[in-house]
Amino acid sequence: MEYLDPLQIDALQQFITITSWPENDIEGAIQMLTVCQWNLELALTRYFDEGPLRPNPHGPPPRPPTPPPIIAPRLPTPTPRTIAPRPSLLTSAITSIIFFPLSVISKLAHTAYYIFAMLFPFLPRLTGLYPANLGAARSQRRSINPRDTAARFIRDFEEEVGQSDVLPFFEGGYTQALDKAKRELRFLIVLLQSDEHDDTTKFNKEVLASPDVVKFIREHDIILWGGNVRESEAYQVANALSCTRYPFLGVIAHTPASTSHPSAMSIHARLQGYLPPESLLANLNTAISRHEPTLARIRAERSEQEAARAIRAAQDSAYEASLAADRERERLREEQEKIERERAEEKERIELEKKDFEARKVAYKKWRAAQLKSQMVDFVGAAPPGAKIARISIRLTSGDRIVTRFLADIQTVEDVYGFVECYELLHPPAESLTAQLPVGSTTEAEDATAEKPENYAHTYKFNLVSPMPRVVLPVDKSRLICDEKTLWPNGNLIVEEVEESDNDGEVEH
Repeated sequence: MEYLDPLQIDALQQFITITSWPENDIEGAIQMLTVCQWNLELALTRYFDEGPLRPNPHGPPPRPPTPPPIIAPRLPTPTPRTIAPRPSLLTSAITSIIFFPLSVISKLAHTAYYIFAMLFPFLPRLTGLYPANLGAARSQRRSINPRDTAARFIRDFEEEVGQSDVLPFFEGGYTQALDKAKRELRFLIVLLQSDEHDDTTKFNKEVLASPDVVKFIREHDIILWGGNVRESEAYQVANALSCTRYPFLGVIAHTPASTSHPSAMSIHARLQGYLPPESLLANLNTAISRHEPTLARIRAERSEQEAARAIRAAQDSAYEASLAADRERERLREEQEKIERERAEEKERIELEKKDFEARKVAYKKWRAAQLKSQMVDFVGAAPPGAKIARISIRLTSGDRIVTRFLADIQTVEDVYGFVECYELLHPPAESLTAQLPVGSTTEAEDATAEKPENYAHTYKFNLVSPMPRVVLPVDKSRLICDEKTLWPNGNLIVEEVEESDNDGEVEH
């Protein structure tokens, strides 16, 4: 008992107390509980219905006890199970006294009804209670998980025939097996047995476990579901299929849709009672051969439907892929159009800014030319009394040389730059060493209306250089000409163009 957990020990103590099990046969009680998967209520019902577990001389040795499944609780109470204290001797004695007469009365009543049913065959049909089903109808215990019930039936069958994995039993409930057969268009054989019939063991060993029957079931890919009518699910299936003799085999398969039973599952053969392997195989082969063409036709129709569905799915997928490709091309086209439109707008903006800049530059040069006319000696006619006059010779980038005069104590170095910048708009009576200089001029009306453009910083794209020694004059608005030794009293300058990135000549007026 060292390998038992506390719940199993508690169940074992209660089982021994209620059944007055001999103390020297504890292993028999453990085997009984193990067969019933440690369900105390099921073990007590089986004990009082069938007596102690009879060992199978041809079967495998008893398996060691395993802990109860975790899938669902096995106790009848819904509350969590707690370890109850072992009942006292007085309680055990009272429980034994109460259960023993009830067990004797139940067995006597069952035996009497069985005898009457055999003598008067019409009695079970009138009452609806067949002798083989009395144990299941009488127990009325709480339903157990169908998968656990199927596993217990398979285990009992294998212990009885002395082999494991003999038949491919379906490990699940009857409803699940029925749905699987309907969904996969396969034959379903329902096997119902009763412990009340002596032919059950013989049928299992000589017929179901025979190599021919096993081969037939496996070759035809049949779903085999079995149950004992002492279980509630198998008992309900037996009533639904109107079983009167055991063992019972029913062949169930899909039936074509009709008005009364659309897409139903129908039973195509009923085999009741003991049948030798040859008769069983002949009946199964007849039933399956008769209905196999119908199933094959339904399978073909379903395959065609699946193929048509797959083709539609492929077409829909291809259509969606084509739509996605079209949407992607449309998106790329729109993006390309957007990029080209943005480029055109950017180019247009640059052109407008360039035109605006040129217009502001022209306006600035007119304004600067008008300003220089009002300051330079050659334009005002006579210099103010005491003014310092600087005579400066300038060689332009075209090679022409001009000589003009500036008010050295009034005008700045930047005014010299402005004079060169606006020379085309000025018409000074300068001493020119070259005839026919390209000179433009502004009228007095234009000079009067010239205004300085707003938000404009003029940049000189040339430098004024004194050759001997070489000195680049900075664009200095605050430095007077008389303070620049290279310009006062006389100066000689050369105009040199510079790169546009050179901002040394940028001056904001």
